[in-house]
Amino acid sequence: MPNIFVSRNLSKVESCYLKRIYTSVFEDGRQITSGDLARIFNVRTSSAIDVLKKLERKRYVKKERYGYVTLTRVGYNVAVELLHAHRVFEVFFVKNLGMSFSEACRAADDVDHIFDREVVARLCVYLKKPERCCHDRIIIHKGCGAKGR
Repeated sequence: MPNIFVSRNLSKVESCYLKRIYTSVFEDGRQITSGDLARIFNVRTSSAIDVLKKLERKRYVKKERYGYVTLTRVGYNVAVELLHAHRVFEVFFVKNLGMSFSEACRAADDVDHIFDREVVARLCVYLKKPERCCHDRIIIHKGCGAKGR
């Protein structure tokens, strides 16, 4: 039986930080700092810095001048993969399980970093390669095997 779980060695919190950094920088066009992340996740700045240090050790993020945080090439690719999974799961939870947008988003946060990309790709194909998630954000299908963007 194939292993359906991926080994990215990421916690739920770390995956949420990667997704938030990506959406802020690459979708919203805003640079982000550890203080911004602390406010977004309602934690102390020191807690946000601790998470960022873990992500730095894993070579997913780096600190820039003036305290801005950016993704490394590896971090960027992982964030794209996580967001693809997150948004596909959101679509599934809303369309197939009747969850509200906020419920679907929370549930997707719980699983997007766990499942192997092949499982997510199959779910994506099952859903007919959705173009947007329930929050109207584009679903990037880069490397998911579902072909598309």
